[in-house]
Amino acid sequence: MKINIAGAGHAGPVKNGDAEWLAYDNTLDKQLKMLQRALHSVNTIKGWRPCNDCFSKLPGGRSFDDVLADDSIWISYCPSNTTYGFTNVVSGKEITICEQAFRWGVWTVGGTLVHEMGHTNGAPTDTHAAEGTLLCCGYAK
Repeated sequence: MKINIAGAGHAGPVKNGDAEWLAYDNTLDKQLKMLQRALHSVNTIKGWRPCNDCFSKLPGGRSFDDVLADDSIWISYCPSNTTYGFTNVVSGKEITICEQAFRWGVWTVGGTLVHEMGHTNGAPTDTHAAEGTLLCCGYAK
């Protein structure tokens, strides 16, 4: 997965309701640093069997490690304070982490990232499958 930073040359999807896919620029330094810390934490799950098994059972069939290593998935910024994150479509390649997640801290940003990774692996929006990945991957009690 790649972070959509200013100058990366990536154009995210167009705004859709509250969902926006913006690049992390110099005005979002605090959020970018928090996302990098969260991504570091998420990387520590790599190779963990319960998390990989959970992800492999999603409709996309890929393991957590496979999704994490997918360089075609981009992580952008969303200024919304009404939700934690979005994926452009089920099985999409565009994740955005919203300001509300950043307001709650690095653990919430990491959990939101894992949840949205579930959607990139085919977890439907009308079930709790993406939310279920949090327990399997150590992000829920």
